[in-house]
Amino acid sequence: MAIPIRGQASQGSWPYVTIGLICLNCLVFFFTLSMGQDAALELFWQGGAIPAHLSEVKLFSSWQSMKLAATMFTSLFLHAGWVHLLGNLLFLWVFGEALEDELGPWRFLGFYLFCGFFSLLIHSVAASRLSVPIIGASGAIAGVLGAHLIRFPQAPVQTLVYLLVRFKVVVVPAFVWLGFWLLLQFYGLRQGGPVAWMAHLGGFFTGLLGVFLFLPAPAVPKSKKPRSRGKKNRRR
Repeated sequence: MAIPIRGQASQGSWPYVTIGLICLNCLVFFFTLSMGQDAALELFWQGGAIPAHLSEVKLFSSWQSMKLAATMFTSLFLHAGWVHLLGNLLFLWVFGEALEDELGPWRFLGFYLFCGFFSLLIHSVAASRLSVPIIGASGAIAGVLGAHLIRFPQAPVQTLVYLLVRFKVVVVPAFVWLGFWLLLQFYGLRQGGPVAWMAHLGGFFTGLLGVFLFLPAPAVPKSKKPRSRGKKNRRR
């Protein structure tokens, strides 16, 4: 058994957006628990993204269409259980910090929502007849993983490993974990089941290719003006 517990640390400010997203997802989850099972299920149907409904959206045609399009964002903050929630947030914590440090907080937030939106869009195209709600942050977090793979493939990831009745922390390169995760998604896609594997893959490749749209512009070095060497007046 192996679990990633810590990725590359931020070299600048605190990862406020990464921590904020983790806290917000937890707060929404605790809120759904307090509602009771029936009310929470109704919230999933109202706030989740339903591919069969989204395939009928006509942009800017009606308020109902805009409301359906909004579920592609609200669904990112809904989770069905503890395993669903903690599994997603663990990977966001491990791989989100370094990426937020490179993009900056606001670009990272935009990138996160961008990946979440396109992960659901790709899943809705691939499963346009699916009439159950898709919920969870995994599509957006998959985008973070894709971006991390292309930007920090060699970044160290501290991993908790269970070996011979004791735990040990070892360090492995990020590409090992991300490559294993990607293979698992393709395997899951082949096996089928209730997991939105196509949303995971859609988010991953959106992040892999789309991160370059969010990178800050490189700083242009200021050229030094040559100092003028004027003749000094000499007194005779």
